[in-house]
Amino acid sequence: KQWYQRRVAITAGNESIKEYQLYISLVKNVLKHRDQMHITRDFYTETILSKQKDLEKLEASEPGKSIATFFGKSKEQVKEEKVAKLKQEISSLSTDGEVAADELVVANANIRSDVERWKINKENDCRVLISSVADAHIKYFEESAANWESLMTFIDNVDSF
Repeated sequence: KQWYQRRVAITAGNESIKEYQLYISLVKNVLKHRDQMHITRDFYTETILSKQKDLEKLEASEPGKSIATFFGKSKEQVKEEKVAKLKQEISSLSTDGEVAADELVVANANIRSDVERWKINKENDCRVLISSVADAHIKYFEESAANWESLMTFIDNVDSF
């Protein structure tokens, strides 16, 4: 009976450890996803900066020849279309980048709150686990001491016969 109680306490501890291992692997996956979100946001930022540099160069340059000039468009008209297209791309990328940044902020906040909650739960679970193991040990040794005392009493009674 005593051995069984100690075994139950140890088994409960092993189950808690397995649960925490599963939780840790889940957190790793969430952090990988969060890293991917960060990479996406950085991609938008870098692409916007690149497009803005291209726009500045295009606005500062003189209109050049292009295939569109062969089809009757003026050099100025081609340049204006390219500038408008770049501005539209920058606007679209900015919107997408802001959405990605907002999602990253929300993900960071959620991860922080989940990890804090997990830390608190882990501390409580560890306290309970250690207490249950200690209680099982105390009970085992108390029962062992009681068994030894009853054995000593029995031996004393046998010696008196």
